[in-house]
Amino acid sequence: MRDPGCGVRKSRNSASRTPHPALRTVLRPLPYPASDRVMDVNEWAGGRAVTVSPPNFLDWRANNRSFSSLGMYQDGTLTLSGDTEPERITAVNAEPEVFDALAVRPITGRPFTREDARPGAPHVTIISHAIWERRFGSDTGLIGRAVTIEGEAYSVIGIMPAGFGFPEATDLWVPLVLQPSDVSPNQRGAHYMSAVGRLKADITPAQAQADLDSIEQHIAARYPDKLEGYSIRVQPLLESMVGPVTRPLFVLLGAVAFVLLIACVNVSNLLLARATTRTGEIAVRSALGAARGRIVRQLLAESLVLSLASGAAGLVLAVWGVRLLVLVAAEDLPRAADFTINPIVLGFAIVVSLLTGVAFGLVPALASSRADLASFLKDMRRDTSTGGRGRIRNVLVAVEVSLALVLLAGAGLAMKSFDRLSRTDPGFDPHNVLAFTIRLPAARYPRVAAAEQFFRELTTRLQQPGILSAGGIFQPPLSYGSFGGTFYRLDAPEGRRECNAQMRPVTANYLETLRIRLLAGRRVTPQDRAGGPGVAVISEAAARTFWPGENPLGKRIHIAVSMGVPEQPREVVGVVGDVRTRSLELEPVPVIYVPATQYVTDEMTILARTPGNPMAALPIVKTTLASIDREVAISRVRAMEDVVAASVAQPRFRMTLLAAFAAVSLMLAAVGVYGMVAFSVNQRRAELGLRLALGAKPRDLLRLVVRQGITPVAMGLACGLAGAVAVTRVMRTLLFGVSALDPLTFLAVASMLLAVAAIACYVPARRAMTVDPVNNSGRAGL
Repeated sequence: MRDPGCGVRKSRNSASRTPHPALRTVLRPLPYPASDRVMDVNEWAGGRAVTVSPPNFLDWRANNRSFSSLGMYQDGTLTLSGDTEPERITAVNAEPEVFDALAVRPITGRPFTREDARPGAPHVTIISHAIWERRFGSDTGLIGRAVTIEGEAYSVIGIMPAGFGFPEATDLWVPLVLQPSDVSPNQRGAHYMSAVGRLKADITPAQAQADLDSIEQHIAARYPDKLEGYSIRVQPLLESMVGPVTRPLFVLLGAVAFVLLIACVNVSNLLLARATTRTGEIAVRSALGAARGRIVRQLLAESLVLSLASGAAGLVLAVWGVRLLVLVAAEDLPRAADFTINPIVLGFAIVVSLLTGVAFGLVPALASSRADLASFLKDMRRDTSTGGRGRIRNVLVAVEVSLALVLLAGAGLAMKSFDRLSRTDPGFDPHNVLAFTIRLPAARYPRVAAAEQFFRELTTRLQQPGILSAGGIFQPPLSYGSFGGTFYRLDAPEGRRECNAQMRPVTANYLETLRIRLLAGRRVTPQDRAGGPGVAVISEAAARTFWPGENPLGKRIHIAVSMGVPEQPREVVGVVGDVRTRSLELEPVPVIYVPATQYVTDEMTILARTPGNPMAALPIVKTTLASIDREVAISRVRAMEDVVAASVAQPRFRMTLLAAFAAVSLMLAAVGVYGMVAFSVNQRRAELGLRLALGAKPRDLLRLVVRQGITPVAMGLACGLAGAVAVTRVMRTLLFGVSALDPLTFLAVASMLLAVAAIACYVPARRAMTVDPVNNSGRAGL
């Protein structure tokens, strides 16, 4: 095996509507028959999936009693060439059993057979409907014709249905052909495949899990060192795809619900205030014989009209919101391109509008319908802002504030977590570094020596004006690569020799190009040639894990995972700093860097450090590459700064939405407090005028009004803090470097909310200082 890579107010309704299509789309069943029977099967270690070891998988398939079909696949890229310019496309090496497990057949042609997957079989391929239309113009005669993949002719045997792209946006599939080296005992520690299976009709996922666990125990008994710390995880394919984003989406849905509640409470408070001003009208109508039920129905009808009108406006905002969501989240959420407002989502939004209109219009309607003429005439000269309705309004404001505080606490935690994550050192300098990937066509580079020479020559020629240095690596940092396996510490006692680490073939100058710190010894150099003494450079995590308290320099190791070149003992010649290999959120793992001249791969990511904008060096790269081989294509061109930014895209997305919802909740709470205090001042003009007439100073009235306005706010803050302690615990797994009960965050958001509420009280309270005591004191009835 040469390479484990692929051979290939109004706001209340709009806010409640936008994330719903995202949640529904993400959790919608996959487009396969009986998709709930399709399982993702993976090996796990250290609490995460580490893909599958081929020989282990073959034992699962041979001995399980739970799956009607179980197949391996490996995704990557391939070069499709021919009459047009070579193109790097997404491709998958798949066993025939993969298509059986998915129960999807080509619309034209046939699927793979076992015969297609044997070594030496004629080259065949199945293409996606999308590439059939885009590249081949929907040519109905394509079946049986040859296309050029990696410089070799492949016969097209099938075209998949429109929309099929398993595992995701795949352009073509080729048979997965296992070589003897793939299934040797040494490969039991090498994890680079994925697996999918279909359960038998009478088998549950739990039963399948127990079945494979039993098989794994038997394998572990035979190979205890290679399987130590590993386990099998069987889970529905949909769950494996959307699992990482399910909890964040539910958190965001909860945030939407909080905004909806705050908006509804706000509207209820405004309706209650409006009803207070209509007490005389309703009392007169009641005295003239209007039934209470009729009055309630009229007030509810008014509430529903307002609710539906806001819902219609919210629908327009939701359409824009969904488009923006797709634009922003296309790379961060699975199936984001399918987000849309369909009839189900529209119906849900209408129902929510109606229910909120009834639920939050009912209390004001019932309170207003109790008005009678005698009580109205008796209360005309009394303050109506501190009675029963005043207390209700205070409670509603307290509810608004408490809900807003919970949202603000969640957003504050997310912002603090993202700040910590974005400040995490990736272990290398990503600034002004261009990255691109090259996979050499097997037909043009059949020998490892040719591949080694190509990459050595390319990285050497790239060192020219416009490029400061260049180097290559198989599976660069933050690429979610997991190529690793077993190695032996030859100087260790028997029984403690076998270890497991990530393997990274690198060219000379790679470590220097990314400015990975040298801690001891030396880096990989041009003098580390094929046929020379075997050497390795290890990461700090490897030194700490395998040689604690020792000097690892001079230690000898033997790597069991081979890329087709016979392995020889290696000497550890250097120790370098840790690099985040998969994600900034995950702790560094042990890595062994080996010279690409001695551990040859036909796929590498080339990194070029430039004096300025890295994309400006792309023409230099293309010209240099063409001077070596015009048939070789590059793919995945990106700046390493963009790679680092993409690694925190999901936390940034969560933080942005939570912060937006929190800002809306803060605005609504401020409006609610302002409205309550302004209404109270308006209703109490007579009392306030009397106080001034009796000698009270304007600032005394200001303090009085502000104190009475802040009281429900303080109650809301107390309840909100208690609620935040309970609710933010669900965010534990979404936070990095910060506790879900971080006291500084809670204190900061509570202080901010109190300050905003104080301003919202102060503005209308100033009007109390300007009340005319002559014109208003007489209205107090004294």
